[in-house]
Order: sequence, then C-alpha cells, then structure tokens
Amino acid sequence: MRMLVFPYGQDCEPVIRHADLLEAQYEITALVSPAGWGKAGKEVAVGAGNSVLPVHESFQEVAEEFDSLFIPPFEASVEDVENRLVDKMLLLIPHISHILCTARLTEANRNKLKEACRCSGQLCEFVDFCEDKGLEAYGLAEPTEKNPSLKFVDVPVVMVAGLWEKTDKFEISLSLRERFLRDGYRVSQVGSRDGCEMMGFHSFPRFMLQKDLDGTVKIPCFNQWIKQIVKREQPDVVLITIPGALQDFNEQFTNGFGLLPYEVFQAVAPDALVMCNIYMSEEENVLDELSISCKYKFDVPVDAFHISNLIVDVTKSEELCRIITNSIYRETVSKAVTRGSTNSSIPVFNGLDVKECDKMYEVIIEKLTS
Repeated sequence: MRMLVFPYGQDCEPVIRHADLLEAQYEITALVSPAGWGKAGKEVAVGAGNSVLPVHESFQEVAEEFDSLFIPPFEASVEDVENRLVDKMLLLIPHISHILCTARLTEANRNKLKEACRCSGQLCEFVDFCEDKGLEAYGLAEPTEKNPSLKFVDVPVVMVAGLWEKTDKFEISLSLRERFLRDGYRVSQVGSRDGCEMMGFHSFPRFMLQKDLDGTVKIPCFNQWIKQIVKREQPDVVLITIPGALQDFNEQFTNGFGLLPYEVFQAVAPDALVMCNIYMSEEENVLDELSISCKYKFDVPVDAFHISNLIVDVTKSEELCRIITNSIYRETVSKAVTRGSTNSSIPVFNGLDVKECDKMYEVIIEKLTS
C-alpha cells in the first residue's frame, strides 16, 4: 500500500521517523498537512535512510503518488475541524483502495467514512484500528473467582511510562524496539496507540479503556493477555508502553488520577522502567523523588529518565480550564539533561538524540542482564 498520510501533524511524526518498522506491505509515499498547521512546505525524513518527503497542502500536488490513505492520530479541539478534514477524505475514496484509520474520530465521522467505502462497491476498504473490542476479542473472559491470582511473566519486561501525556513515550518505545531488534532479540511489544499492528506489534488492548469494566477484572485479564502473547511469540523481552499519565497534575487537572498506569503495574511487574517526563526548570531536584514515588506506588524504581520538550503553561491552563502545553527548544532540554545527569542518582537522557538513546538502551540491557 502506497500511503498518503493525512492530516500530517506532530502526533504522527514518530511513525514517520521510524517508518522502517512498518510491515512490508506499507510504504509512506506522500504527506499532506492542512493549511494553518505550519507543516506545509517543509521536508521530512522518512525512516533511518536518506528518504525525504515534502509536506504538501493539497491532494492535487500528490495525486499520482499514493493508492491508500493513512489517517494518523490528530488533535481537533473544535469538532468542526474534524468534520472538515473528514469531508476532504471522502473526496479520495473513488481513487484509493484502503483507508487505514488510527485516529479516534467521532462515531458520526467514522460511520460516514465506513458508509462511503461500502457504497464505493468494495473498491475501497475501511480498516478501523480504533474499533472497540471486548474481552472476547482477545480470547479472554471475566474471572469467575472472587480474588483471581496473577500469573508470573517469566520473560524480562521493560515498561515505558510518562509522568504526563505527550512526553514522547511512543517514540522512545519505537527507538528501544529498533535497538532490541538490531541486537537480535525477539521482542513482544504493546504500544500505547491504536494501529501498532501496522508496525508488527500489539496496540494497547481496548478492554483496558472500557468504563463499565472494573479494575479488579482488567488487572487479571491484562496479566493473562500478556501471558498469552509470551506463550505464543516466545520473546526474549516484553516491551510495554503505558498510555496516560502516572499521576494527576493538580486538583483541577486530574488526568484520570493515574488509574490506568496503576492497573498495568499491578498486572505485570516490570524489570526495568523508563520514565518520560515533562520539562521542569528545576528538573534535577524532583527526579529522585519521582523514582522513590514509583518505588512505593508501583513497587519499581525508575531506571532511566527521558526529558521531553513539553512544558505546561499553568497560568493559561487555569484560565482556560484545560491543559495548555508549549514546546521549548531541544537545546534547553539538553541543558536540563546535563544538569539532571550531574545531580540525579538516576541516568537522565534526551531519548530523541540517537547517541543518548543508545546510552539509555545500554542502561536497560545492563539492568536486565544483572
């Protein structure tokens, strides 16, 4: 499938940068970003090779370069924005064979695309990677006993978690996957996004997001699901990226209270933990405290920190009653990493830098082999 990525934006950049991990049937051949997103006119490196693609503003500029549409995750704070983007996608259906959707669209827009594909006379297939799935879809059933026991996962488990959302968890996990595979390890992986199957591993199970399913059911079921994967795939290492934030930001911005990560940590005990953190001006003073918090809350200390370039604008967030974030220069992050490495007892990295990520990987390998 020669895929057009639309809408191209910041959220899909990890997949573009690690396009070499895509399954053999997928190839990214064109990028289109909506006007006003600040991406059009730029050139983007695809994968680790020398392939570079320009970012276009309209489909007409790339009309002959694709036969499938890949819809990545994107943010649309106003629902009308999503509606307009979906209306543009509908225009492509007579000319493409597949729509691969990893964006969590509204039910109305998802149905609109499905219906348009159905009416195309099966010329275009809609593949919905975000479809809700219950326990039965994963070969699981609710525990019959009142206090179900957990099974021991007898393979090293590496977890990537984030103090907050959008702290590069997915990107760091892809970088670690590349290095494990490069060194010949068999990797079973659970990603924090939908559509990870396109890259040869498992998306985070949808039953863990079901509101009508109690945590006492989710925990043993996630444990059992990981055991099934290990038995089937016989990996050397299991790599799990946890969606969501480890804790609330404050009383106003609770962000799920960290319940989802807590359930995952209860289901499977990690042997190594990478923590992705937001940027803080006094970073080095809190890293050790965060590791101690993880030790007593989740029974595992932090083995390595990644510092993202995300910073929370607290004043504006309180003013608008929703979290507002900004990005800072990577050079500023590098300085924070240097300070953290000097003052923290735990290794601190900028995992988006190749050499820094190599060092992070070495720390994990040393932890697992010891």
